Amino acid sequence: MAAAGRFPLFFLTRSFGVAGLCVALFAHTITDVPVLKPLPARIDPRAARLEKFFELYACPAPHYVGEYLKAADEHGLDYRLLPAVSIRETQCGQAQWENNRWGYHPGLQRFPSVLVGIDFMAWVLVEGEYYKGKTLEQKLLMYNHRPAYTDEVKGIMRQIEPR
Repeated sequence: MAAAGRFPLFFLTRSFGVAGLCVALFAHTITDVPVLKPLPARIDPRAARLEKFFELYACPAPHYVGEYLKAADEHGLDYRLLPAVSIRETQCGQAQWENNRWGYHPGLQRFPSVLVGIDFMAWVLVEGEYYKGKTLEQKLLMYNHRPAYTDEVKGIMRQIEPR
């Protein structure tokens, strides 16, 4: 029995050298270590706020919450702005034209998808010629020159998250 127990070690050492023996011993001991489960991803509270907001307005699915957050983060834009403009301009896409949920150049601007539109609109409002370097109020006045528009959109933004 003792000779039979040594055969695998002798075989590993002779066939694969000391390195093979070490790998075999390490593989044996690693199975005894408990497997740690990964921690759940931290839930972004903004996502829950946007979902609740879109449900309040009975917006058609999908709501593109992750895409709105990603575009806002990548472009340094207040995450509430595009969803609020979407509500104000097209009732959250219910009255959209060619994936343009934001009423940007109505009847002229179209997007191949809502996802492309989200990213484009975030870029325009941060880097676009008429918007770059402006405050939120100035951006909204450029977007729609009616003085009441700024207060309307900011009021909708506060419904998502008061600040």
